[in-house]
Amino acid sequence: MKTIQNILLKIATPVACMLMLFSCIKEDLSDCPAEIRVYFTLPTEGDAINPAHVDRMHLYVFDHAGYYVGEYIDNRITNFSTDYYMVCSGLIPGNYRFIAWGGKDERHYSTAPAPFVKGKTTFDEALLMLEHPGNLISTAPHHIFHAELAATVVANKSIQLFYMPLTQLSNTINIHTIGLPANADTYIFNITDNNCTYKFDSSFASHSHAAFTYTAPCTKDNAGQIHSTLNVLRLAANRRIPQLEIYNKTAGEALYPVGKQSGDLIGLILNAYPQNNFEITHTYDIVLTFTGDSSTGMSVSISINGWIVKDQNNELID
Repeated sequence: MKTIQNILLKIATPVACMLMLFSCIKEDLSDCPAEIRVYFTLPTEGDAINPAHVDRMHLYVFDHAGYYVGEYIDNRITNFSTDYYMVCSGLIPGNYRFIAWGGKDERHYSTAPAPFVKGKTTFDEALLMLEHPGNLISTAPHHIFHAELAATVVANKSIQLFYMPLTQLSNTINIHTIGLPANADTYIFNITDNNCTYKFDSSFASHSHAAFTYTAPCTKDNAGQIHSTLNVLRLAANRRIPQLEIYNKTAGEALYPVGKQSGDLIGLILNAYPQNNFEITHTYDIVLTFTGDSSTGMSVSISINGWIVKDQNNELID
């Protein structure tokens, strides 16, 4: 009897699949399983997004009234590209707002209010936050990316494709020196800011936050010149809060800035290149060139991405 049942099952399965395929070929697609695929497009201007940095994706869906519907998560993206897509299942026909956060790792980022509640949490109250226990970030936060799309899920369509433009909301700040006298001193690179929270449209949250500091040790090359890198969140021309510092731990004082020099990171960038577009430029190579005699004092000049910072009030450094 089991043999007969198995034979019938083997015959019935392909027949059922053929019937479903036949129904999907008809003009009426109401019997077809719906599949929503969400793709991501990449910027065509400015700094390219490094695909290796987009190793996870959190896709949030809000309904037409702004209420949270659900979240789709992929924490194991190995080859991100424009061919990559996420499948959203269970969405009924209607108008939605899709929000994607790429690179959101639970070690550095969290959302609020926690947890999101279906049908209760609203788009306007949703926040993405950078964690900074003790107001010190000594491990480089993962680069963060954002995409947003208003879309309509329609009925009677077997596959529906959406394309979300992905943008980068974090930056890499590199420093290195030229002409710094060789010594055995230890240095650290700091950037102080208070930008740690985004709204779900990627704008700065208006919440008041205490200042915190990104920090990283400096290494030295064979010539005794120091190098370091920090990842920081979004920069903007109208936010003059981020402050840059190279600190000499051995001497217990700043190597830069000193005296009347400015550590205003945004001011330095705009001084060097007033046309800089912070929305599409995400890597800043800062070179500090020391000149003069170390016995009588040295002066320092700065370039950023090859542009010279002018009127720096260069001070002599003992």
